[in-house]
Amino acid sequence: MTIAYDSKTDRKTAYRLARMCLTTALVAGLLTGCAAGGPNHAKFASNAQAALGKGTPEKAIALAEQAVLADPRNAAYRTLLGSAYLRAGRFEAARQAFDEAMQLGEDSGKAALSLALADIALGKGSEAADTLNTYRDSIPASDYGLAMAMAGQTQTGITALTDALRGGENTPKVRQNLAYAYALDGSWGEAKLMAQQDVPADKLNERLQAWAVMARPEDTRRRVAALLGAPATAEGGQPTALALANFPDATKLAAEAAATATTQQTASGDAADLAKAAATAMPAPPADVAAPQPALADASSAPAEAKIAAIDVPPAAAPAPAPVPAVAAAPAAPQPVVSHAVVQPVRASRTAHVSAPAAVRGSHVVQLGSFSSNDGAQRAWRHFTARNRGLAGYHSQITQVAVNGRQFWRVQAVGFNGFASARQMCQSVKAKGGVCLVMSDPTGVSPQGRPTPTRMAQR
Repeated sequence: MTIAYDSKTDRKTAYRLARMCLTTALVAGLLTGCAAGGPNHAKFASNAQAALGKGTPEKAIALAEQAVLADPRNAAYRTLLGSAYLRAGRFEAARQAFDEAMQLGEDSGKAALSLALADIALGKGSEAADTLNTYRDSIPASDYGLAMAMAGQTQTGITALTDALRGGENTPKVRQNLAYAYALDGSWGEAKLMAQQDVPADKLNERLQAWAVMARPEDTRRRVAALLGAPATAEGGQPTALALANFPDATKLAAEAAATATTQQTASGDAADLAKAAATAMPAPPADVAAPQPALADASSAPAEAKIAAIDVPPAAAPAPAPVPAVAAAPAAPQPVVSHAVVQPVRASRTAHVSAPAAVRGSHVVQLGSFSSNDGAQRAWRHFTARNRGLAGYHSQITQVAVNGRQFWRVQAVGFNGFASARQMCQSVKAKGGVCLVMSDPTGVSPQGRPTPTRMAQR
């Protein structure tokens, strides 16, 4: 079955119909935030919550921004701000707010679903699918299925919704979400059969026409806006003053202060050594000869040249820096310290590994997933450690690989001594809804002291 529209007027009419007749309850609960926090901040948040409930997102944004400024590292306030942005159709700002909230420790399926919708609107379907899959066990099947279909993975969405329907969730919401997923897949016959179970016969063609307008791949923004009842043309990012990078935690500030002090001490020592060497090598001038320029000029230029050389030296010849989290500019919520190692692209047939400190390398690794972006991999590691506290005692290794021309980031936990401990951790991850794979670490050493071979372990 093919649905078409003939004019610009038809398109506008169909878009309005789409906003009115999408009966899915996917957005239920997404557009409300949390009003937690201290007494000085709660008023802004509660008023923003009330504004959202009354359907005035712009007012909610203004209030939520004040709440964030009052308590910048409050994850609940940033989640509320993201909900307000999402309701206003400001998807760029919503994505940043939800991402920063999750960096601060927000780990709910609700926040993950909201972040995925913002990514879908921005055309980042692969990243949205990564988030949805990471939080699969925290998102209702009816919402997960429709969101996956909107992210471009229509067959995955259809399967999830069909399984939910057969599993006892035979509700109008699930049926209409499945019908819409069929429409996004281009399966109009199935979409009509499913939709007619809940849509009156005289309204069915209008429903299908509205879906046809939303089904074109390039209309991601309009599709999400129609689902949320938000403007489709709203744009604008989050104000720079609210960026989480402007509000580092005490741990980061202390580390930066220590690094600065060390650098200044080293530079001072180098200058003093150079001045001393110059003074020793140069004979004292006669009393009647004007003294030459101080050796400080040479001392000041030498460190500058050394600094430039260190920048220009190819990475292979430079000392390997300590692994730094890719999200260092926006620190995550306090949690057990882990190290993140990111490897540059390699061929799919050869996966490169970053050498972790000898104290944390082991004979096996646990691979937790493969993601379409480094941000998604970092977010997934935080989620895995939040759901499986035992993982916090190990280090993460994020490896970028190229598979059939596409880039992926694999997340592995390293530091397991022996297959048994790695398998036990993998079983714990699976018991909580995750997936994993135990592998030998090619850079590790077996308990007997022999290099361990690289091979797939049994699932």
